[in-house]
Amino acid sequence: MRPSRLVAVTVLFVAGCSTSVTGTATQAPPAAVSPTADALESLALDPDDEGRLRVSDVAAAPDGGIVVLLIPEADSDSRSRFLQLVPDDGGLAVGAVTEAVAFANPSELVVTPDGTAVALATVPLESGDPSLDGFDGPDLALAVLAPGAGDVELRRVEGDGELGRPDSGNGVLSPDGATLYTTLRWTVDGETVTRLATVDIATAQVTATAPLGVESATAYDVALRPDGGVAVLVSAGGDVDRTLVAEFDADLQPVRPPVELAEGSGYALTVRPDGTVVASVSTPADGEDRSRLVTVRGEVVQPALQLPGVAVDLAVAADGRLLHVGFARAAADGTASPTLATVDLVAEEVVETVTLCAGGFTSPFTLAADGRSIAATAGCYEDGVWQDRAFLIG
Repeated sequence: MRPSRLVAVTVLFVAGCSTSVTGTATQAPPAAVSPTADALESLALDPDDEGRLRVSDVAAAPDGGIVVLLIPEADSDSRSRFLQLVPDDGGLAVGAVTEAVAFANPSELVVTPDGTAVALATVPLESGDPSLDGFDGPDLALAVLAPGAGDVELRRVEGDGELGRPDSGNGVLSPDGATLYTTLRWTVDGETVTRLATVDIATAQVTATAPLGVESATAYDVALRPDGGVAVLVSAGGDVDRTLVAEFDADLQPVRPPVELAEGSGYALTVRPDGTVVASVSTPADGEDRSRLVTVRGEVVQPALQLPGVAVDLAVAADGRLLHVGFARAAADGTASPTLATVDLVAEEVVETVTLCAGGFTSPFTLAADGRSIAATAGCYEDGVWQDRAFLIG
């Protein structure tokens, strides 16, 4: 039986300014393309900042809403914002808007089961805030916005005794909402050190660390495993960049030695309900604007789909068969259209695509709490202007 297709559910899209790498997907049937953003009801997200804010991350709230983290461009004096988006009479409306100090990239967003929004936020030197009691960055903090709160609380991530405080990181929330599984980065004597770690959200303490098992490692993405623990997409430096998947249990112990996927750079990964890891990898043979989806089951690595573009974000549906992929569909004139595709991993083909806007870049997206809708982000470029916009497709 053909699986349910993307247009068969209500899909929520959020568009924002971004500088993500572009890409596109193949094998989509011509009749499967949904309307472009020009034909959809839209909502401006940052009309006062004239495109100076961009979407850093987006996360689903347990009440069905969506939280968007906007951070300023490097040359902007704007502050970061947490936006609450809520359904409104068949469209979208911006609920609460809460400002915070300016965060830098990377800064990631999660929402705990009680609705608390938590950003793993990179705080640069120029974002020093007296409320942090001397916190002058660049450093890493948990930016915590509790339900109904009017202010964002910053909790500096406290490092271990060996490496001190980390500079940046990315991570994923534990199922109980109490812990972040993170890949933290430190600068030690001019060199970058990356380790897997757990961070207690309540205290911002690093409670445990573990090596990634790969020399000269850089972590690109981390995802929860269904049986506990995490999978990490890792790049190993050297004469030739190599991409590997390292898997750990809930106590940060390696499940097996890291598994090499290919030469080249990794971009994103997710994990299916049966434990199969799906990763996006750009290899030298693919070219600058090409990548492939690769599945990893234990030590078995198999190509899943060739993509003439880079898949910058992945999310697997509850059935484990469908994979949602964020990319930018390239045109012959060099422009790109932010697009979300649904891939059937069994048939190894794209079964649905939705174009968000005529030109721009693709950013992160998330499945809604009920698993029946998708919140995606993109930067839309029209008439020489960047716009942060929101779309409801259903």
